[in-house]
Amino acid sequence: MPRSLAVCIVVYHSDLHWLGKTLASLRAAVDHAREQNLINSVEVRIVDNGAGASAAAGDRSEPAQIKSVIDSALWAIPGPAAVKYAYVATPENNGFGAGNNTGLAGTGADFVLLLNPDVELAVDAISSALAHLDQDATCSAVTPVAQSPDGTPQFLVKREPTVVALALRGFAPNWVKACFPRPLNAYEYRDIAFDAPIKDCRVVSGCCLFTRGEVWRAVGGFDTGFFMYFEDFDLSQRIAKVGRIDRVSGCRIVHAGGNASRKGAKHIGMFVRSAARYFGKHGWRWA
Repeated sequence: MPRSLAVCIVVYHSDLHWLGKTLASLRAAVDHAREQNLINSVEVRIVDNGAGASAAAGDRSEPAQIKSVIDSALWAIPGPAAVKYAYVATPENNGFGAGNNTGLAGTGADFVLLLNPDVELAVDAISSALAHLDQDATCSAVTPVAQSPDGTPQFLVKREPTVVALALRGFAPNWVKACFPRPLNAYEYRDIAFDAPIKDCRVVSGCCLFTRGEVWRAVGGFDTGFFMYFEDFDLSQRIAKVGRIDRVSGCRIVHAGGNASRKGAKHIGMFVRSAARYFGKHGWRWA
């Protein structure tokens, strides 16, 4: 029985070197999943947030560079296994969630993969995620085990966030964090190995998230009221109400993403506003 995968990658002045690595690793992981007969039809939608406005202003250089990176990564190996893709230049940047909703609008795919342009997939990452979903009908989505490019663990799965944990993690200097290890360790699941499987995750990162297509459609995608930050927390909370989200040890990525507190006052302001919206929807938890 034919089974399809829709992949959405939202870019916004993204690092082209990392985008190339993301797409090359995606191509390799897709080929592996096809060899395992887990999927056959694959479409990648690359949404270039705000590129339409740049093109209207006469700047067409960046979209051309992005298309060149896409072509070389996804079509480098000719033949029937070539990956189809659609490049979508939105007229304005309405945020990460809105970009993904645009890219996945109307998809009838059996599976959906949300993927950041700074993520490198292990060759068997897609196969591991889809095999897990096949084995357990009560699982709605899969989140991966992640490391930074230097090999340090990333703790993408979180327990229910609290205001104190978010403030410490995002903005406190290291000497202050050292005074409050318990709330931080509990929040980031540091009480278990970073690559151990976890069942029934409530809050996960949107940098790499596999869902069943029917689940994506049931929850209605992202809440576009979040421009940036916490849109993935909100989405995962809603997915978890449909069925479990599991961290799968065999599904591995390298993630080069950063931290809001290192990106300046504008990003800190967006972080705080999105946090307030998140707690307003899902309940305030202070400590």
